[in-house]
Amino acid sequence: MRCEEEKCSLHLNIAMMMTLYDDVRGVVMCVHSAGMLGRCQIITFPHNARKHVTEKKVEVQYDCFSVKPGQDVLVTLKTMPNFCNTIWTQEYSIPECSHEDIRRKVAECLTGELAYNVDTARKEITVKVLEAPKDADYNLRLCLKGISACIGTGPHRLVRTIKRQELHRNESLLYSRALPCLCIEGWPATTNAHRIQVCPFRNNMQELWSGATYDYYTQALSWKPACPVKAVVSLCHAVGPNMCLDVGNVSLSSESNSVIFSSVDPHPQLCMKFTTESGFWTACPFSSERFPVWDLKVPSQADQHWVEITSWFPARFSVGLCKISSSTACEPTEERPFSIAFVDKTKSAFVNLSASMCHSSICIQVLRTYKTNIKKKVRRIDVQLAIQEQRCNLQC
Repeated sequence: MRCEEEKCSLHLNIAMMMTLYDDVRGVVMCVHSAGMLGRCQIITFPHNARKHVTEKKVEVQYDCFSVKPGQDVLVTLKTMPNFCNTIWTQEYSIPECSHEDIRRKVAECLTGELAYNVDTARKEITVKVLEAPKDADYNLRLCLKGISACIGTGPHRLVRTIKRQELHRNESLLYSRALPCLCIEGWPATTNAHRIQVCPFRNNMQELWSGATYDYYTQALSWKPACPVKAVVSLCHAVGPNMCLDVGNVSLSSESNSVIFSSVDPHPQLCMKFTTESGFWTACPFSSERFPVWDLKVPSQADQHWVEITSWFPARFSVGLCKISSSTACEPTEERPFSIAFVDKTKSAFVNLSASMCHSSICIQVLRTYKTNIKKKVRRIDVQLAIQEQRCNLQC
């Protein structure tokens, strides 16, 4: 690295040890790189100098080949004259601009530093550019970091150019979602300038799991990651604050960019489970009011108690009782087989509860169904991925 004032450049230092013989008049050193013509340097040994070091080891060095960060070069060496067409070769990779000393000193790698503060209430990032080149304007933007590029996003999709004399000022950038791949990107406004990226929300993985959509007509639940992420997605039944039981035997990978579950029953406790290398998260898209759902309530008034089923779409449900026989099993009761309830947006279904049902071991089970044979106790659901809701310990 050679520096003049505050600007530095990279040069390749080639050194070799050789035994010098009288008939070797010099060495040819060449540097080759993709897309560029080879550059060569001939280093000659004057006759008067050769006769003093003949058959002795000498060091030959040349350090004036200019190179660029990240460049792959092939170095070739041969004697002059060249005996037996012998050529020595060696490949070498010049360090990238990510190398600390190169990033801070080599002119074409200078990107400046980005300091920032986040105002989550206003969804605003305040950015200040530090240590930027003094002889150029500076570009700034928000972008979503993908596998191969960072794509501009938000109100500042277009690049904001800061005049060099105004680099001391703070700049404000607005964002819509605190995604882990949302980055601040900055670079000098010069040709082929290297860029720096800082990602304020890189650990905010929870934000990725929102954004699921549901098609009421096809009953398809879909999710598309807003950032590149390797995740296995499955469905589960939320039965407690920290417990979600798997539903069905379907797991999809987000590597295909979009995840679609067909024939899904929209219920507030039906959730999506996202598993990555760093852990797992759950998101329950039907727990909000964004999608049409069905729900179960057990209201009471005076001495009357009943089950109420509501639904934002036409559907039929089977309602039955079961008795807890162990910590996990609930066996259907013989005295009361399940009944059928028809529900739509304007009509709820009600099932009265008697005093005999109000026992700590008795539970109510509700399942969406389309074909029922009460005598044979057969219930078939009209969706492939559904949950059976169960309420126990009824307070009658």
